[in-house]
Amino acid sequence: MAPISRVPIPVHRRRQRFRDGLLAALITAGCALATPAAADPATPATAATPAAPVAPAPLWPALTTALALPPWLNLELNLSAEPMGGNGPPLGSSGAWIQQLSLTAEASRGLGRDKTQWQEFDHWKTSLQLTAFSGNANLNQALGTAFPLQTAAHPVGLWLTEATVQRVAAGGPVFFKAGLMALNPAFVESEVLNSYIHSALNNTLNLEINGLPINPFMAPGATAHLRLGSSSELRIGQFWLDNVNNLASLFGVNPQAALSNGSLQIVQWNLRDLPGSAHLKQPIRQGERLVTRQLPQPLLQLGALNTTGADPNLAAYGTLTLAVPPLPIGLDHRIWIGFNNGFTIENDPDPTFVGAGWLAQGLLPGRPLDVLAVGYGSTWFNSNLNPGLNPETVLEINYAIPLSSQLTLQPVLQWIINPSGSSNRPAVVAAGLQLSLSF
Repeated sequence: MAPISRVPIPVHRRRQRFRDGLLAALITAGCALATPAAADPATPATAATPAAPVAPAPLWPALTTALALPPWLNLELNLSAEPMGGNGPPLGSSGAWIQQLSLTAEASRGLGRDKTQWQEFDHWKTSLQLTAFSGNANLNQALGTAFPLQTAAHPVGLWLTEATVQRVAAGGPVFFKAGLMALNPAFVESEVLNSYIHSALNNTLNLEINGLPINPFMAPGATAHLRLGSSSELRIGQFWLDNVNNLASLFGVNPQAALSNGSLQIVQWNLRDLPGSAHLKQPIRQGERLVTRQLPQPLLQLGALNTTGADPNLAAYGTLTLAVPPLPIGLDHRIWIGFNNGFTIENDPDPTFVGAGWLAQGLLPGRPLDVLAVGYGSTWFNSNLNPGLNPETVLEINYAIPLSSQLTLQPVLQWIINPSGSSNRPAVVAAGLQLSLSF
């Protein structure tokens, strides 16, 4: 059976030498720097004047500052590059480079004002985001796996990924948002999942239902967040799916996805004040100094979605992130579990996913800000559509090294068991690196 893939994308390598040279220079420069914020442990903090917590420090001014933009306008540029290679017997070895460049612009009178002094007009904000993918997103096809090994493995080209108007709470989540937008990060995506690189672990619990506007895909939609208390909220969303492919191809991208129609309704409940949450809002105390926490806060997230149209679907999902009591190694720890399950078997090609993982901060002496991530995820194929396949399972271990608040290196190692559902093939082994830059 041919490998199942959601991104059969042609290879594009224009300006390859320039891109490789630029990123190699950035890696070399970043590795030559010591973590700027690492305080000298020999200089204790006093009780009267506690030292600032150890935290990643910037290496260069933010784009908004460098361009001297007015206070009501904010620009942010983010680059994520993911070179990776692996061995997929009997297909052999292969490697690929894929990268994502996103430019986000926000405009609001409230951006330059004290939130305690906001008037109604200050709560409103417009957002525009453009995302460009370049490189080769076909690594999983070359290695014979069903799902991409890289987060950024999407059809190459320029995408419009957001154009919205939203009403922002003064210090809380968005109350209301409408326009052209993706399902995530407001729904399904949990912060703990962003610690991983494999597409099945990162972001959206490997939801594969046709037509869902998961970034970089988007759709016309509206969402509302309703506070149910100091730590609980209900999120409600409505999306119209008829133009998902048309919007994806606005600047010439071939989305390589089946046409969709109908609408999507989604509801999600978030609970944040879980055991240990209050304590985890404070920095880590390491001897006489404080260290900024790099791990996400505990979170319980439960949701359900329904699509209407020619191919209706119903699914439920959830994640639970918990703090771990102090261990002999490391400064801070989290464990998590997650799932999604589809109930419309005739339309969902991959109806079930389960995942779990462990995050640990500060395992190595002298590296209090580094984070080790270990993750597991299994995806079950629809036996009605693809009989005889076993779940494809990924095991990932990566290590995030924040060289600054704007530059992070994340080496990664992955094992993919039952690639494309075949129990007769050996596991695929892959390794690579994610480089993240922000301006």
